Amino acid sequence: MWSTIRSWFTAKPKLSADDEATIERLVDIAHPHIRLARNYLTRLAPYMRWAQTHANALAAQLPAPIELNNESWRKDRTLQLLFATPDRMSEVIGRDPGLQAWFAAWPLVDVAYVGLIADAQEKVRFGMSEHAGQIRQDVPQKLLIFSNYQLGQPAQSPDALMQLGAERILDTVAIQAQLAIANVENKKKQLESTLVNARTMLRMQNSNSMTPSPEQIEQQTRIKNLTAELQVIHQQLNPDALCELLITELAATPDILRLEVRHCNVDRMGIIDSESSDNQRITLPELILQREHPIEKLIILMAVPRQLMQAPSEKHGFPEQVIF
Repeated sequence: MWSTIRSWFTAKPKLSADDEATIERLVDIAHPHIRLARNYLTRLAPYMRWAQTHANALAAQLPAPIELNNESWRKDRTLQLLFATPDRMSEVIGRDPGLQAWFAAWPLVDVAYVGLIADAQEKVRFGMSEHAGQIRQDVPQKLLIFSNYQLGQPAQSPDALMQLGAERILDTVAIQAQLAIANVENKKKQLESTLVNARTMLRMQNSNSMTPSPEQIEQQTRIKNLTAELQVIHQQLNPDALCELLITELAATPDILRLEVRHCNVDRMGIIDSESSDNQRITLPELILQREHPIEKLIILMAVPRQLMQAPSEKHGFPEQVIF
């Protein structure tokens, strides 16, 4: 009690404008009702900084951006697997409406730095291979396949891209809080609907008898249990409880998101550890979101020159709401 009274007269540390803006962004994502919680800014601040430190560390581990041009495509096996030809690279990246709009907004900048997200899968197929002077067509081969490309928000420098990536990682953590809160809200709606049904059934079973029938007793018990469950749900949705839920997610950031960087030898056809002489060692940084079914996404940072851009097209480009 004394510590509580003393806290009333103790000056609270001031938050920087950047810290406050970051917290407000995360609150907007998780649930705006968190703003009704007592001292939500000061309560969230240390956990936001903890999560931010981890997000910055993750972003800093990503390999340097790959410059997109014909020469880098000829040398870099990752680009060769992502884009079949240099022209295809120009078609996919150069026609993205988000990049086109960014270059239009930054007329004096010649290079945009952006993150590409993709799915990286290893599939087994049976192909041809030479063994002891004989050609076999039933040799199992592991094939590396990239799919579901998405481009993120561009930045004007590698450092700005790292900062943007760290922000998206924090946003992803806040989305986990949003999903948890949405599950509670959905459960509340289901309970309310079931409670209305139980009360309706009780009224329909009403009789002139002074002694409740077994059916009425059953419905009364059901209503009592549902009311108790609903009260617990209401407590879980009060602003202070929502604030604590966001704190829990922020504190668990290292457990929610991790970066795994793996390497493999791949030939031009995407076959892993083949006997081909043109094998090349590539780096695959994958961001893993820990859920019941983990989500793994390959992240490649790219430096896109203005010369790569093509005339605007009415075709739809990549979604903008990605981690980078």
